[in-house]
Amino acid sequence: MFSDNYTAATALARSHQVLNAELSDHELGSLARSEEAKVRAAVAERPGTPLTSLLLLARDISPAVRTGVARNPRPDMPIEIRQDLAKDKSPEVVFAVINNPATPEQILTKFTRSFHRDYAVAAKEQLQARKAARQATPASVEVPVIS
Repeated sequence: MFSDNYTAATALARSHQVLNAELSDHELGSLARSEEAKVRAAVAERPGTPLTSLLLLARDISPAVRTGVARNPRPDMPIEIRQDLAKDKSPEVVFAVINNPATPEQILTKFTRSFHRDYAVAAKEQLQARKAARQATPASVEVPVIS
């Protein structure tokens, strides 16, 4: 019926549509149910994607989509979503959780004790980078007030 080229072009056009910053929650919800994994993955990475859509996308069959959720920088994402993604069978998803600045340190700390050496090393590096960033941020300096 449709050629493969048409399908690829349609998916590409829909994924570019996801980049539009003015999409409504309803439009994002519709795109989250797209047949194209690339479109769902793009929706999953958007910080403005509704939590209900992120819950759906976190259980997607495609590792690329789950990776998108794992990369999502949304600070108010429920910790349970990140904990579930941290247990994913796909290394791509797990590394996205580890490298996401919004991942709570308690999840990273658990990874440091992981039997999977690469996860443990990546988590330790992430924790060290966060610690270094905190130390590099100058503390508020109190200026004495002269009366």
